[in-house]
Amino acid sequence: MVQRSIKEYLLLTISSFGIFVITIFLLVRIQQEDWANAALNTVIICALSGLFYYVYRTRNTDKASYYLGVLALAGVTSVIWLKGIAHIYWEYPVIIAFYYLFRVRTALLLSAFLMLVVGIITYKQLPLIDFSTIIVTLIMANMFAYFSAKSIDQQHTSLVKSERVGRIRNKALELIVSSHKLTDILTFIVENVEKESSEVICSISLIDESGKQLVTGAAPNLPKEIVDKNHKLAIGPESGSCGASAYYGKRIVVRDIVHDIRWGLLANLTDIGGIGACWAEPIVSSEGKVIGVFGIYHRKEYSPTQHDFVLVEQFAHLASISIEREKNNLLIWQQANFDSLTGLPNRNMMRSHLTQLITRADRDEEKIAIAFLDLDHFKDVNDTLGHHIGDALLKETAIRIKKSIRKNDIVARLGGDEFVIIMSNVKEYTGIEMVAEQLRTSLSLPYYLLNEVVHSGVSIGITIYPDDGKDIDDLLKNADQAMYGAKSLGRNNYHYFTQSMREQAVDRMQLISDLRHAISHNEFFVVYQPIVNLQTGETYKAEALVRWQHPKRGEVSPVEFIDIAEETGLIIEISEYIFATVQKDVALWRHKLSSRFQISINTSPIQYKKNGGNIKSWVETLKRGGNGENTIAFEITENLLMENKKGVADVLALVKASGIPISIDDFGTGYSSLAYLKDYETDYLKIDKSFVQKMTQGSKDLALCEAMVVMAKKLNIKVIAEGIETKEQQELLTQIGCDYGQGYLFSKPISSKAFEVLVRNKLTQKEVSAT
Repeated sequence: MVQRSIKEYLLLTISSFGIFVITIFLLVRIQQEDWANAALNTVIICALSGLFYYVYRTRNTDKASYYLGVLALAGVTSVIWLKGIAHIYWEYPVIIAFYYLFRVRTALLLSAFLMLVVGIITYKQLPLIDFSTIIVTLIMANMFAYFSAKSIDQQHTSLVKSERVGRIRNKALELIVSSHKLTDILTFIVENVEKESSEVICSISLIDESGKQLVTGAAPNLPKEIVDKNHKLAIGPESGSCGASAYYGKRIVVRDIVHDIRWGLLANLTDIGGIGACWAEPIVSSEGKVIGVFGIYHRKEYSPTQHDFVLVEQFAHLASISIEREKNNLLIWQQANFDSLTGLPNRNMMRSHLTQLITRADRDEEKIAIAFLDLDHFKDVNDTLGHHIGDALLKETAIRIKKSIRKNDIVARLGGDEFVIIMSNVKEYTGIEMVAEQLRTSLSLPYYLLNEVVHSGVSIGITIYPDDGKDIDDLLKNADQAMYGAKSLGRNNYHYFTQSMREQAVDRMQLISDLRHAISHNEFFVVYQPIVNLQTGETYKAEALVRWQHPKRGEVSPVEFIDIAEETGLIIEISEYIFATVQKDVALWRHKLSSRFQISINTSPIQYKKNGGNIKSWVETLKRGGNGENTIAFEITENLLMENKKGVADVLALVKASGIPISIDDFGTGYSSLAYLKDYETDYLKIDKSFVQKMTQGSKDLALCEAMVVMAKKLNIKVIAEGIETKEQQELLTQIGCDYGQGYLFSKPISSKAFEVLVRNKLTQKEVSAT
């Protein structure tokens, strides 16, 4: 509950005390059978009780004050009228109460009115001399109460203003400490000065780095014409109040702009902005240097008061603190992030830039080249010509490097004679090498430094993100090692981290480019390899496999491009093509060949990601398709299960709940764990071909395959053996109870047309055998 105000307590106390006193009088009047006064006392008690209840419940002191004032006026007048001048002493507490309940002027008028009414009522009840004495004492009481209340009111007003200014100052300091923007702090200060006087408009101008101009720091309510004219205003004696204040370093008061020579250069603004007077207070730093100006504008001619000066001085001091804080922060940031000698970003800033560029490169699938530069023979220059020549060489080197690199490249000085160049969005190595050659040429030209001619060169080591590493420290280390490789070639040269890595990187970049081209030009196609029921010989399953028909290289093996497609995210677009093709083919074969027909599709862990994956959309598509259950099965790898992330588990649960079969591919070759089979419901296990192809009677591979089959059957999981190439392998797998087989013994992966012919022929042979 909010604490009650002093005025509330005052009204509650007066009303309760009045009730208590008047009640005593009421009892006396009843005993005396003075019914007229008893009735009046009863009315007063009821009125005071109503006042107490009203204040206690509503906490509205303004209405209650007027109510109590009217009640006191009426009550005292009635008592004196009924009882005579002998009760005039009640007028004294009422007069004092008026000055507590109302503003000073209102209290004075009510007191005068009460004295007039009482005087008229009691004029003939006393001798003139006695009556005059009473009236004089009432007037004196009223005068003392008036001057006392006036003094208290002035002190209260001053205190309120002081408290308001204190709150504003504390809020401004809070903004400064919280490192808010300088413009926000200065605008806050200006707006609060304007609130103190509705007749003023304020501005804060800052002295620029040259020390010769004023620039606008904050002027939220100043006419735009004046703001524009004052921005970049030359400091001088005729540049208005603000320009002159900055020039002289002292307060400048211009009461009438039109006739003041200090407004010579800005005289036309008096018509444009409607400004009549302006005075300015310099904003001085802790070192006594003028760093800005506080301008106060008036519509008409005006002479500021001492209060105005004190107020603006306080706020000018706050502005000084905020401006100095901003400059200090900027200086600290500059020293922390830039090299003091060359002005280039230092190691700290370089790492920050590189971190941001790596984030962007990961998002946009770009590459970054980091070049490590070391000046050749720099130590000799320092030792023979002195450090001042060495420093001059470093400055000139920084200038030449900036002129040699591309517009968006970043150059930093790590220390000594070591520089780093970061080249983002690298498309091909020729661009890197052009920059390297330009640097070699530029930095090997003679330096003319302080009457000395210096010859140098540069050794450059180059590393590529993410090919050579993903950690910043590793990349810098790689570039440093490559730089030493450049020195070993005879200096003034460049060298990649390793030549083999460079070639691999070129091939990789070309392959990614070709993959993008293949997606947009439909160079992929789907082939099918039958999956045969080893117990019945039927073929109503197949695995869909993607192939790439490169326009120049011919057919490219999935071994070459699947991993890169996964790393770059291109696997999503490739898989969408496979899914659409398989959907169409399986619907056709279910109609032509067998209603049980099922195609399995290899899926990538990338497709199961919460953001960016496409398995959820596949599930929704299959639900809407109406091709029947088990039309398509999803093959997953143990690597996907190893991620053990909630997002992956949720997607797998969705797949299973939708009735889509799940098959674990290459089982036994990865980090096989029975926990996977326990945690994830699985329909098929595919025994990897590495076990099947080495399998002979009595071999360990046969024992392992048999163990996998037995385990799967216990878990109600079907088993598919991959890589069957001989009849012996087929017979051994059939003997141990393996459900399905897949391999060259039955068929290589073939086109959809060839696959349909193959299955149809088998069906025909089976029908002939049955007859």
